[in-house]
Amino acid sequence: MMFIDARLDHRVAFGFSGGPEYNTLIVNLANGREQRNRQWLYPRHRYSAQYSNFLPEARDAVLAAYHACAGRLHAFRFRDHNDYIGTSEIQHPTPGTTEPLQLVKTYAFGGQETVRLIQAPVPGTFALYCDGAPITGDLDYATGIFTPATAWPVGTYTADFEFDVWVRFDNDYNAFAIGDKSGGSFVASSDIDLLEVRR
Repeated sequence: MMFIDARLDHRVAFGFSGGPEYNTLIVNLANGREQRNRQWLYPRHRYSAQYSNFLPEARDAVLAAYHACAGRLHAFRFRDHNDYIGTSEIQHPTPGTTEPLQLVKTYAFGGQETVRLIQAPVPGTFALYCDGAPITGDLDYATGIFTPATAWPVGTYTADFEFDVWVRFDNDYNAFAIGDKSGGSFVASSDIDLLEVRR
């Protein structure tokens, strides 16, 4: 399988709904209570679209991506318009080393936090700071791994970025129903499902 460094056409992406999925094992106890265990360390995102008025250019963009990806085989970039920006996101490198840093985004509620791996940052949108001073180095935009030019100094690290999600089609069969004409061209309808793929 491959990771195709291209984003699904925005004319298509705006029609999707979706978000994070977790996996929780729930055991019902004899006293009526329950025990809950988190099965996945990180969430997995999924998206779906039910298009009823697919214009030819959008249909062709989906068909091109679907054929190039051979259905579920290859992954590609997708922008989740509900969540694609990180601002002043806390990062946790190891001071005194040049160990690479995996970019993350943190979500907090009350006293609880969880992090999400950012593995498809958008080129030209990334900046990393230590106590407000820029940090230089190399960011792999295909994995979200940053390697500093020199050893990490001690301090508080924050990052700004935009990001995509690596996804694949979740079906090997993609059907389009032909509908009425619009502006002289036939419109199509289709159901499309996408599933996040981690690197």
